[in-house]
Amino acid sequence: MKTYLLIALFAAATVSCSHKEKTVSTMPSTEAKTVAVQEEATHVTEFGFKKGSSTLTSDAKGDLQRLIDEAKKTGTIKEIKVITWGDKDYPSTETKKLSSAEVKLVKERNKAIENYIKSYDRSPDVDLYSMAERPNLLQDMLNTSDARIKKNLETAGIPTTDTTAKAPSKASKSIVMVIME
Repeated sequence: MKTYLLIALFAAATVSCSHKEKTVSTMPSTEAKTVAVQEEATHVTEFGFKKGSSTLTSDAKGDLQRLIDEAKKTGTIKEIKVITWGDKDYPSTETKKLSSAEVKLVKERNKAIENYIKSYDRSPDVDLYSMAERPNLLQDMLNTSDARIKKNLETAGIPTTDTTAKAPSKASKSIVMVIME
């Protein structure tokens, strides 16, 4: 009887530990999933950066590798879209653009992601989007992918620099989506 009890406890502990590991992995937010559906992306991930840093963490690199590997199992990757925030939320309609330091940080983060993707798999095109700047009037009028993605994210509920409601911040985050052929 004691042996069965020990086996049951060991099995419960093992299942519990494996369940905890699964919940630790980064799950894309509702906003990320929403924009992925609107962009017809089949695979999406979301991860964060340390404040002020453009260095990819080992977890972020693992997320990118898993994303690409899972997508390749289903077919050919057409393009990868990378949407990145600085250390502040998306600028409000009044602000239009964050500081030059924030704009530069987003460019560095996007470049780090693009370089890592290209070092892992050279084949897909990588499109980069900065959430430190709002689209200009021409981009809005032409409904460019930059304007469309940002509008879709706003509609999905991302906070802006003037948002007073308690919404999960996207500051220091990146969303990476895979579009298949």
